[in-house]
Amino acid sequence: MEPQPLVVPDVPELAGHPTVFPSQLLPQARSARIQWSQALPCAALGGAFSLLLVIPLAVLGAGSALAPFAVFGLAFMAGGAWSVRLYLRKAKDAPVTPGAGVQLGAASGGFGFLFLAVMVVAMVVYRADEMHKLMADSVPQLVSRGYDAQKMQQMLELLKAPGGLAFFVASGLFVMFVILVVGSSIGGAWYGAWIRKRGRR
Repeated sequence: MEPQPLVVPDVPELAGHPTVFPSQLLPQARSARIQWSQALPCAALGGAFSLLLVIPLAVLGAGSALAPFAVFGLAFMAGGAWSVRLYLRKAKDAPVTPGAGVQLGAASGGFGFLFLAVMVVAMVVYRADEMHKLMADSVPQLVSRGYDAQKMQQMLELLKAPGGLAFFVASGLFVMFVILVVGSSIGGAWYGAWIRKRGRR
């Protein structure tokens, strides 16, 4: 016995209506990916904003041994948060997550570090003698704040050695890179979590 062909009956009531797939009945989920073409300018503005905050915060924190680290940390936390705020205003359909805030904040810290590094390297190239004097003059101040006098003297001797200034500048820039990126990431994550908690998205 030969198998009979399968016959699909016509459904007249569906004629003329477009076919609707199940996937089309589901709400379209927004992409969680950051739109970097819009995010990078916001991150650059956040990094520049951080550097502008350094001056007033440095004035408020003057006299503390940890002032430089606290100043840059707070300034770049604010810059990371500001970069996320700018991005959300520019890309209104962008999702808000702490993870996205971390990425935007880290990018903001990277731009801020780039701006800072350009200025520091320019000073080393064109004002090396002034930087030598500035760092040498800071040693007595550090000793008066409680730093080990012997270690400060060793640092001064290292500064006077050939390549000493470049070593200190490179070490300082590495520390600042870590502080700026971490601080900006924390600020971006905090702002993303805060906006999400408020029901922004």
